[in-house]
Amino acid sequence: MSANADIIERLLFEEESSNLDFKRDQYPFDNAPDEAKGELLKDILAFANAWRRSDAYIIIGVQENRGSRAKVVGVENHLDDPKLQQFVNSKTQRPIHFSYNVVTLDGSSLGFIHIPPQDRPFYLVKNYGGLHKDVVYIRRGSSTDVAKPDEIARMGNDTLATVGSLPLLEMQSYDERML
Repeated sequence: MSANADIIERLLFEEESSNLDFKRDQYPFDNAPDEAKGELLKDILAFANAWRRSDAYIIIGVQENRGSRAKVVGVENHLDDPKLQQFVNSKTQRPIHFSYNVVTLDGSSLGFIHIPPQDRPFYLVKNYGGLHKDVVYIRRGSSTDVAKPDEIARMGNDTLATVGSLPLLEMQSYDERML
């Protein structure tokens, strides 16, 4: 099993949260109207802005099953990572780091969007598909909301070191006899 398949297998036993979302069906993308593509954009923005200390994942082709392992249903069509990267990052004030991968699990093909913690906030520079420019969308538990001004201010003061990872401490010891 691949590393991503191992991650997905573990996540299938969790519930949706500020770092996990299950989508039964693939997001409309190629030849889709702006409103439909806006849903994918909003989800990526919301996870990138969420208050979390670990990676976030959107797993496509999975149906949530509260209290039990989520059901793998698979999807036939997949998003093209370079096109998705260009789409999202052409609309935001600075690039969001994320990736789209295809993973096979239980004989089904799944889409796997990985969004690591990073400096925030992210927002759109122009209105798009029902989404508004200069609005900070945020993931709260299992839903998406609009961040409040005080939250946005706190995001700007946080750094990746305090939001996404613990500071590293390096120690060296020496033996005086070796000098």
